[in-house]
Parts: sequence; structure tokens; C-alpha cells
Amino acid sequence: MPVLGLGGRLRLRREAPEPVVLHPDALSTSSNTLYVRNPAFWSGDAVTLDGVEGLPIDTDGSGPDAPNGYASYYGSRWKLGSNRSHITQHNDKFYAGDNAPFYMRRQECGLTSHATYYIYRDQLDQVSFYTDRTAALRGDPTRRVPLHAIDFQTLVMAPRGSANYESAVVRCTRQLGEYGYSDTRDEVTLASICASAPTYESPAAGTAEYDNADLRPRGGVNDLQDGSMWVVQCWLREWSLNLNAPEVDTTAVGDRFGESVKSIITGGGSMDFLVERSNHEGAADTTLLMQLLLMTEKGSKADAEFWMIPERDERECEALPGGLFYETQLLVTSTAVNTRIEEAIAGSLNFVTVGEIALRMGSN
Repeated sequence: MPVLGLGGRLRLRREAPEPVVLHPDALSTSSNTLYVRNPAFWSGDAVTLDGVEGLPIDTDGSGPDAPNGYASYYGSRWKLGSNRSHITQHNDKFYAGDNAPFYMRRQECGLTSHATYYIYRDQLDQVSFYTDRTAALRGDPTRRVPLHAIDFQTLVMAPRGSANYESAVVRCTRQLGEYGYSDTRDEVTLASICASAPTYESPAAGTAEYDNADLRPRGGVNDLQDGSMWVVQCWLREWSLNLNAPEVDTTAVGDRFGESVKSIITGGGSMDFLVERSNHEGAADTTLLMQLLLMTEKGSKADAEFWMIPERDERECEALPGGLFYETQLLVTSTAVNTRIEEAIAGSLNFVTVGEIALRMGSN
């Protein structure tokens, strides 16, 4: 049964990536970026940064908010704090005075262990951070959040999600334990360290130091549990969805007439689209479809809604209120890009459905 949609609406929700654990070796202060190998993080994604020792970010102008990551000696790769401002060359006195603090303290620079930003991923897989999605998609170097040379030891980057999800990430971050001090400096997923995050909602998370999982403000983290959201696919010319339920012969030996039952229900189809990069609130350009093919592990699937009739109010005629669409998950299996003289660059892809296929109708 083919379902054709000329300019039909397609809504997608991709899988959220696994949180990744990053080390100071991934930091580049010259470009204000962190090197991230995981390809599931895309430009425009909202992410959270968590670090027990603080973040290499200066939120109030007093210095990076990671007091234990400052240098003590001149010439270190790490930044010297205000407590060592008297050291400007190798011959300067190591100690300042009787009342000068020897170590950088939270009172001087602050401590920020959790923050939310939008990211931009460049062609070298370097991720920079922005305070709004439009700036992140543009990747303007002048609007990046500055990153400082601070030894933050371990930093967890995770997709933004609900309050419960983010509290679980914070709890896992604080359970890294000796892993943060091991010889392994490669990027790994947080799931390999904290495989079973807590799911409880009671008792309420504490707010005391070293026990703070009550993240504020709540408004910035109250998205879906997996940090993803539904978007309308832009620049789509047409799509087709083919559903199939092959029969299985169950006729007994000696019966005069055949008997069959349905086998599994499968689906697949194709899409034609124009290749374009654009920024629309609540929508995605066609690079989303092209990137889905390149994903092989988590992040390769996407929830999909193939809309045939949009939501509408009740009318006096026979048309019923509500909408009509198929809901399923899809895997992109092939893509093709066509370039012709004096024509727009167009693409096409083939996909297969995975999991349940449901026909939704009516009003919510």
C-alpha cells in the first residue's frame, strides 16, 4: 500500500547522543573549541556541560570558574589566577605575602559545575559554544563563549533533557571517581562509566555542596527526557511510504482450500528534497536527512510522522476534525545528490521503517 505525499509534511525526532567524557587535552583556547569525536552531536544542538572541578568558562569576569585548575608556577600550560598575579617571570618571588592566598579559592573566581549552551561543529570536529541557537548555526567566532586554559580534569557533555535526566547526568559525573585520574585520556561515553543512572523522583535532590542535583533554572532543562524535540522537515519536495504485510501459507496437508496469516508488517520509501542550509525555529533543513545516513550506532534512527491531513477544526461539511498521519521509526539506507546546470541541487534518499507502524487520526 503506497502512500504518496506531494509536498507532504514530515516531522522527525532524532535519537539523542550518549553523553561523552572529555579531557583537557581536547581543549583549544586559540579557537575556543573542544575536540569531540562522537559524530552524533550536530550544530544547533543544545547541550549541558558538567564538571566536578568546575568549567573552563568565566561567567562573572573574575576568572574561569574552576578554582582547582589554576597554575601555581610561571610558564605552566594552565592559567595563573589572581592569587599568583605577582608572578610575571621566572625570577619573581614565589610567595606574595603573609595575607595573600596560596591557592586559588572559590571566593575569588567562583565555581560553576553545570551550564547549558548551543554548539557549532566545524569541519575539523571542533565544537564551540554559544548562548543562542541562531548564533550556533552560523558559527561566528566572535560570538563564541570563551574557553580558558584550566585543568578541569574531566568534563561531561550531554544533550539537554528534562530535569530528571540532567540530575542523573550530574550524579554520574560525580561518580567518575578514579577514572578521571587514570592514564586513559581518550574520549568515551558516559554510559561506559555510569551504566545505570538513577530513575527515582523522591526524595528530592539536595542543594548542599557536593550534593547538588537540584539544577536551576528549571526552564532551561524541561525538554523531553532524551533531550530531543520534534522538528518539521523543510525543503522536502515529496515523500512516499510503502507498507507491506506479506502472507504466510498455513494450509494443512490434504486441505482443499488455502489458508494464510499475515507475517510481519514492514515499510520503506523514498524522499526527494532540495539541498539547502537554513535556520527556522521548530524546523530542520535537509542536512538532517543527509547526516542520518552517516550515523551507524546510536543516533542513526529517527522517530517520524508522515502527515497526510494536517490538524483542522470541525467543519459543517463531512470532513472530520483532527489530523491523519503514520507514526514509526526510520533508518536512512541510501542517499543521492543530483546537480544539473541551471537547476537547484536536489537530493533523494531511501529509508526503511523499524519498530511499530501506527496510523494516528483525530484530535489530541
